[in-house]
Amino acid sequence: DEGFSKIDKYMESTNDLIKAGAYMAVGIINSGIKNDNDPVFALLSEHVESDNEHIKIGALMGLSFTYAGSARQDILELCSPIIIDGDNSIEVSAIAALVLGLVFIGTCNDEVANCIFQTCMEREASDLDNPHARYYALGLGLLYFGRQDSVEASLVGVSVIEHPIKRFMEILMKGCAYACSGNVLKVQELLHI
Repeated sequence: DEGFSKIDKYMESTNDLIKAGAYMAVGIINSGIKNDNDPVFALLSEHVESDNEHIKIGALMGLSFTYAGSARQDILELCSPIIIDGDNSIEVSAIAALVLGLVFIGTCNDEVANCIFQTCMEREASDLDNPHARYYALGLGLLYFGRQDSVEASLVGVSVIEHPIKRFMEILMKGCAYACSGNVLKVQELLHI
C-alpha cells in the first residue's frame, strides 16, 4: 500500500512519459501481490484504452509486470482486441502481444497464439519490418517456454506467415521451448542457425 503513495504524484504528472513510467512502476511494486480488490487491474485497465500511445504502453507493461504467469482470462479479453485492431500502431499491438506472452508464459494458450498469428498475417509487410514487430515473436515464444513437447505443432501456424519475421518467430519459439531443458541436440541445432 505504501508503494501507491510513493508514485501517486507521478501519475498526476502532465508529462505523458512520466505517467507511463508511473503505470509501469505500479505494476512492478504489485508484482506477485494478491489483493481481493485488485486495484492494479482497476487502475491500469482504464488507461489501456487511452488515446495516448505512451500511456497505453505504460499501462500494458504495468499489467504484464503484475500478472506475469497468472494466465488471467480478463487480461486476455483486454489485450487481444488491442493486438488485432489494425488502427493501433505496431508498437502498441506488439507490446500487447508481449503482455499476453508474459501473462500466459508456458501455457501454450491457443487463443493467444492464434491472435498473434492472425495479426501477423493481416499486417502490412512494412508493419512487420518495424523492429517492434519482434515483440510478436517474443510473445509467441514465451507461450511455449519450457514446453518442447507442444511447440512443434504450433510451428505449423507460423509457416503460413509470408514475411521474413517468420524465421525469427520459429527460432524464438524453439529457443524458449527448449530453454533450461538440457536437450543437447536442440541446443546444437539452434547454435547452427
